[in-house]
Amino acid sequence: MHSLRGRLTAGVLLVLAVVLAVAGGLAWRYVSQSERDAFDDRLRRTAELSRATALAAVQEEVPGNDRRLDAVLTATRTSLRLRLGDTTLLETGAPPPTDREQRLGMHTITVAGTDYRVYATTLRDPNLGGLARLEILSSLDALQDRETELRRRLIVIGLLALAAAGLGVWLTADRLLRPLGRLRAFASRVSREDDLDQRAPADSGAAEVRSLADSFNAMLARLGRSAADRQRALDATRRFAADAGHELRTPLTSVRATLSSLERHPDLPADRRAEMARDALAEQRRIVDLLDGLQALARGDAGGLERRDVDLAECVAETAATVRGRYPGTLIEVRVPDAPVVLTGWEPGLRMLVENLVENAARHGRDGGRVEVTLDPAGPILRVDDDGPGVPPADRERIFAPFARAADADGRAGSGLGLAIVAQQAHHHGASVRAGDAPLGGARFEVDFGATPAADPARRPAAP
Repeated sequence: MHSLRGRLTAGVLLVLAVVLAVAGGLAWRYVSQSERDAFDDRLRRTAELSRATALAAVQEEVPGNDRRLDAVLTATRTSLRLRLGDTTLLETGAPPPTDREQRLGMHTITVAGTDYRVYATTLRDPNLGGLARLEILSSLDALQDRETELRRRLIVIGLLALAAAGLGVWLTADRLLRPLGRLRAFASRVSREDDLDQRAPADSGAAEVRSLADSFNAMLARLGRSAADRQRALDATRRFAADAGHELRTPLTSVRATLSSLERHPDLPADRRAEMARDALAEQRRIVDLLDGLQALARGDAGGLERRDVDLAECVAETAATVRGRYPGTLIEVRVPDAPVVLTGWEPGLRMLVENLVENAARHGRDGGRVEVTLDPAGPILRVDDDGPGVPPADRERIFAPFARAADADGRAGSGLGLAIVAQQAHHHGASVRAGDAPLGGARFEVDFGATPAADPARRPAAP
């Protein structure tokens, strides 16, 4: 009874039992009432047919002798009695169960545990003045036996119908619930194998079962995405910890050595102390840049970021203006369309992409040089050009890996994570990114949001 099939069978049988009980009760009551009405009608007809014999008995003052009537009354266990006042003039048929005078009309009496139906009426003769009474008494045993037999048969038929219905419902439920059984087996297999990429068959069974399979598949898809997001977040956290431990060891050691030297040699010349303090401050800035870059990479790798429509033209203009404030000696020109260039994406990631490209161009361009930022709405395509030394062809793919720098880099401070963040965000937004030669003589970085997505840059395992 704990199974759905058992409960369905029990429920149907319960409803059917109630229906059969009500229908059987109504049928038994209807048949019983019809039998009793027919029984009463027979008593009335017997009284009508016996009036002539009764009148003859009263008028001739001798008992009537109607053998046919007597035989019929005896066979039906019916008694006929004619009274004139307190005197019994005629008594025929089965022996009456009682000598007591019966009241007029149709009613039931019980004598010695047996029920009798009684019909008493007066003879309609003006000369008798209503003193002559005709009483018909008949035993209800046969009628009650038929009622009992009818009730027994209805009960037997109802039980047989319930048994047949129960078997039919059980077999039908087994067939109807097979898709649910397959769905349960599928769920058990998914739980056992821990494989959220499987999907339940949703093309068989009733509409409700197919709808349940569709909902189950949607749930598996959500769980799969959630599990993937958690795994990405965990991987990003591990990479962040490994990269931070590896990349921060050197600058932290340098800062510690500088501070330790300053502590051990308080008598160093002022200019030497100032130089060492500047070196420590530069290392501290490098540490901050590394942490910011690693945090940005980890956040981008974690996934599960909110996407919405972003005006790329506005994003490029505002971000370039922010970088321009940090490099007042560099001319940063921005050319964006007047009309909005709408792109669906993660706005903080797009801003990081633009900021790192413009920052990279301003940092590696000439002192007091020029940077051109152009957004072509066809694509759209973002181009950032500088007038620096450029990127050698052999390094144009390698520089997008974390902590990678071009072989002939000019030695300016940098974490080596900016272009890795650019490649990461380009990949997340379905764009391609590549490095080339700029008309200004330096490097051009181009991000095409309408081209084949860029490959996700390989993460370098942290060194021990």
